[in-house]
Amino acid sequence: MTQSNVERLLTGQSVPRPPEGLAERIKEEIPDPLEAGAASREHDPVVRMPQRQQRRHWQLAAAAVIVVALTAAVTWQLRNLGPDPRVLEGSGERALGQTTSEPQATPPARVTTGDELDQVASPVEKTSLDDADVTRPGGKSQLMEEPEIEVGAGAQALRPQSLERDKNLPTSRQREVNEQLVAEQRSVKDDARAVKDEKKSELRLDPREVAGRLSADALSATSQAPAVALPTAAKRGAVRVDFDPEQAAPPPSTGGTAEPNDQPYGDVFFRSYGVNPFIDTEDDPLSTFGLEVDTGSYTVVRRYLRDGHLPPHEAVRVEEFLNAFDYGDTPPRRDDFALTAEGAPSPFGEGQRYYLLRFGVAARQVAAEDRPAAVLVFVVDTSGSMNRENRLGVVKKALYELLEHLRSDDRVGLVVYGSRGEVLLEPTSDHEAIRSALGRLHASGSTNAEEGLVLAYELADRFRDDETINRVILCSDGVANVGRTGPESLLGRIERYADRGVELTAVGFGMGNYNDVLMEQLADTGNGRYAYVDALPEARRIFVEELTGTLLTLAFDAKAQVEFNPDVVARYRLLGYENRDIADERFRDPTVDAGEIGAGHSVTALYEIKLHPDVARATTSRNVATLRLRYRPVGADEAVEVERPLELRDLAPSWDSAGPSLRLATLVAEYAEILKGSYWARSGDLREVLRRAQTLSPEFAGDARVADFVSLVAAAADLHGEREPVDDE
Repeated sequence: MTQSNVERLLTGQSVPRPPEGLAERIKEEIPDPLEAGAASREHDPVVRMPQRQQRRHWQLAAAAVIVVALTAAVTWQLRNLGPDPRVLEGSGERALGQTTSEPQATPPARVTTGDELDQVASPVEKTSLDDADVTRPGGKSQLMEEPEIEVGAGAQALRPQSLERDKNLPTSRQREVNEQLVAEQRSVKDDARAVKDEKKSELRLDPREVAGRLSADALSATSQAPAVALPTAAKRGAVRVDFDPEQAAPPPSTGGTAEPNDQPYGDVFFRSYGVNPFIDTEDDPLSTFGLEVDTGSYTVVRRYLRDGHLPPHEAVRVEEFLNAFDYGDTPPRRDDFALTAEGAPSPFGEGQRYYLLRFGVAARQVAAEDRPAAVLVFVVDTSGSMNRENRLGVVKKALYELLEHLRSDDRVGLVVYGSRGEVLLEPTSDHEAIRSALGRLHASGSTNAEEGLVLAYELADRFRDDETINRVILCSDGVANVGRTGPESLLGRIERYADRGVELTAVGFGMGNYNDVLMEQLADTGNGRYAYVDALPEARRIFVEELTGTLLTLAFDAKAQVEFNPDVVARYRLLGYENRDIADERFRDPTVDAGEIGAGHSVTALYEIKLHPDVARATTSRNVATLRLRYRPVGADEAVEVERPLELRDLAPSWDSAGPSLRLATLVAEYAEILKGSYWARSGDLREVLRRAQTLSPEFAGDARVADFVSLVAAAADLHGEREPVDDE
């Protein structure tokens, strides 16, 4: 190893081949005389080589062994300079000196992003130098091919100045040269260790960040260090720890021991849409909004509470809390929808004239055997961030269960994306092929969501059939960092495919490095539903229990308009749906993109109203409000409009005497408004909500979601402190 060869290794240049015939000369000078001597001693123990020649050959052999050992030491040290050494393509072992013929570009050192953490933390797939075969068949040492080394700042410090050895030095000088080599190799190792520590400091990895990839002994060995030398530690026996989202929060996503600004999770993106105000009925008696069946916000907040944290205000969307529950509304037998209207005095209103009105829209149920066949293209995020909390593992388990409930004529395709998008499987009904493709999924790389979605939509459009359900199902944490990364840059393309009949369902996974904004808006634009999975049971509910509703849409552009009677209602306020507002005059505009409702789904809207003081209870036939539903049925060009009036006689005399569905909706909305920091719930008390929920829960015996709701209110009440309300009156 001459100085020029070491420099080439450090800068990524190719190392020239050794001189022709070098191996033959070494073999001729070292092994053969030794073998001849051994043979002579076997037949005649008295025969000896001349002492001078024997000493010369043993010195040459020792020098050769030292050179091989030092070369191995330098190569091992260079392998551990960077956190993610790249191993050359090809055979795992090659003869010493056999290197690539083309120089490799050397990228500058940089800080690794959260999405690429999996690449950094994963153990080197090729055999390391420590495990290479260093035997000497035929007198030749064989090692692994040299890896490419990423060298950033400090590369010059690694270049020794005097490692050139004169081949013509007399034998008596070899020992001095070898001692000089040892000293300079030690200097190289010290410099390499300094650069490696510098690169680890840039990465800011915390031992807990890689706990899922390191064995217990590796983690123990690094518990006192500020960072982890990943490739070395990983060789001790990497294991994967499945994270249970219901038991503990993930480690910090940005390094260190805590997230910035006392946040429970890093890199989480929400958007505040404010809080609806009270509207004077004389000024505007109409309230118009797009319907939706999203439930993602409710499950996201559940994840926060189960991890022991209160959610940020902007994470709460009241309508998604309301739509997470089954209120027992009776679906129609022949029509697409059945409408429900009920009301009762508000237990939380300030004054005697405040009432709560609940309007329900229940969709017709469709049996699995009666729905059309489906062409489903799953686009799965396989970036490095999906390795956290075993997110990708939950996705795979959910899709394996889904396969058991698909029909024989349903077809499934699979697109994945990390740093690049890839079509892994074209739509097929071969379940073995689908399982095989799912088994090949692994997380690594950055997040090119744009390319993955484009490939998925192109594939779904190519296999689109007007007689089938055509749907893209996105499974991701929603964070994109390659290509166009914001919702606005992706929505136009998705909207065009939605107009062609390819719908989108967005299902979010994980917390910490999660983008709620992107997932919710993609689903809205793609004529689909947004849901969030905090644990495998929730995935089972979406993909198995509600499969038909997830796949089969009954109504496109579903809009609701409530008209209040200004002679009865003084003012009103819609709870939630802030980002679904539609101008009143556009209620019958066919160009307005509103919500979609699937088979068997139900939608709930809750209003708080204040009656005029002169409203007499005797005039019970007077109209309070009228709910109108307008939608476009599947396969139809013309919209359908239905309505349901609410009369004074439909109002219960007290909240306690109201039906259980209205009482449940009231408690769910108050719980959400308090967590949202709503101005209208500034005096709200979660302990009072909990007391009423515990009293109500026996009327929903057997409903696991209601039982879960009671426990969440209890957790929120324990965590809730003084919070400034959002003043959006």
